[in-house]
Amino acid sequence: MKGNQLKPVFYFLLLLFLLLFISSFIPEVSIGSFHFKKLDLWNDLQEKEITEIKQTDSSKVLSDSVGEIKIENTYKGVEEYGESNLVYFYRALAKTRSRPVRIAFFGDSFIEGDIFCGPFRDTLQRVFGGSGVGYMPITSAVNQFRTSIIHEFKNWKTYSMVGERNVHSPLSLPGYCFRPLEGNEVTYRPVRNNFVAAKLFYETEQPFSLAVSLNGSVDSVQVNQTGTLKQYTFARTNLQEITFSFPTVDSIRVYGAALEDTVGISVDNLGMRSNPGMGLFLVDEERMSQFNAFRNYKLIILQYGLNVLSENDTSGYQWYGYKMRTLISNLKNIFPETAILLIGVGDRGSNQHGKIVTMPTLLQLRHVQRTTAAQTHIAFWDMFEAMGGENSMVKYTEAQPPLAAKDYTHLTFRGGRKLGGKLAQALLNEKKKYEKKK
Repeated sequence: MKGNQLKPVFYFLLLLFLLLFISSFIPEVSIGSFHFKKLDLWNDLQEKEITEIKQTDSSKVLSDSVGEIKIENTYKGVEEYGESNLVYFYRALAKTRSRPVRIAFFGDSFIEGDIFCGPFRDTLQRVFGGSGVGYMPITSAVNQFRTSIIHEFKNWKTYSMVGERNVHSPLSLPGYCFRPLEGNEVTYRPVRNNFVAAKLFYETEQPFSLAVSLNGSVDSVQVNQTGTLKQYTFARTNLQEITFSFPTVDSIRVYGAALEDTVGISVDNLGMRSNPGMGLFLVDEERMSQFNAFRNYKLIILQYGLNVLSENDTSGYQWYGYKMRTLISNLKNIFPETAILLIGVGDRGSNQHGKIVTMPTLLQLRHVQRTTAAQTHIAFWDMFEAMGGENSMVKYTEAQPPLAAKDYTHLTFRGGRKLGGKLAQALLNEKKKYEKKK
């Protein structure tokens, strides 16, 4: 062959690329029987990648120090990847008639307002007893629409892991610190059963007086315990209403209240809007341990992922898996006798070329979450499959009455009852398997 043949090939490929690039701007049209579909090179590549994930996710084999773990892409309830993980929770359930078994439910805006946690709590309390809503913050951005408790407050300064922080107001679980201002007050009233017991979590360098109204009976008490995180238990029980305030506001740091029973199941909704999970690194580990000394959690549930999902993610969320493995490892050290359950991200709708479908990168994040659970030897619950799999959020949103909001991301209270009850039932089904093995 004469001459250099590379130049013509190069020009041909360049011309082909330009033609494809220009054609991607031509809209989808139909002329008679001829139909031209809009060309989207990036989306076609992305769809291929997602398809490969779907195909391989059902037979993915992960290696760890124990052996090989086969992960299937079908809903099967709770998937336990630890030999003695959920055992801590199931053993404790045998004693719910004599003492409370507490669950810490961490999450983001998906669980705020008790939309998801409330039905989960109700289901377990019907089976094992107990009442009340567990931990409550002093202030809340969702108190107006939360239906599991009536919560009112005024004149408080709030610090949090996702908001303003202050070195003199260190955070405790779930990532808050509240400072009373002049004229402060907070009130809690039950919606159904009265609060059997009420407790207050605080820190202070000096004794303080507390103005309290229990069922309308006003009193002033002197609290003398000082130092690191403390728990003050209100004297009365069977409370229809509890209101308290701090006449002196000098050095008091308040971390919340607990409104619960002395037996049965207690579920603490520790949700924090906009927290992807890593915000918990901002809470001092010693304060976590101090908080657990009072709460004695037997199950920790982690619901995160919505704030990590991105239409344009190209990392495969591997960075997120690394950070979550570090977080779970820390939690295991701080809560050594507590079961841990990681919830996989649920379906989320995204506008793709004018049609709402499952966000393209969601399956990658879900895969990383399941892998994280397997590698850290904890339990996993596939919320995506529990909802119905791909495009299930569209069905939830379009259901009558709706099970999800129009943002194709968050549940309605009706959807929360459906899905929260399903999680509780999955744990109960896993408990039956545990009992058969004993």
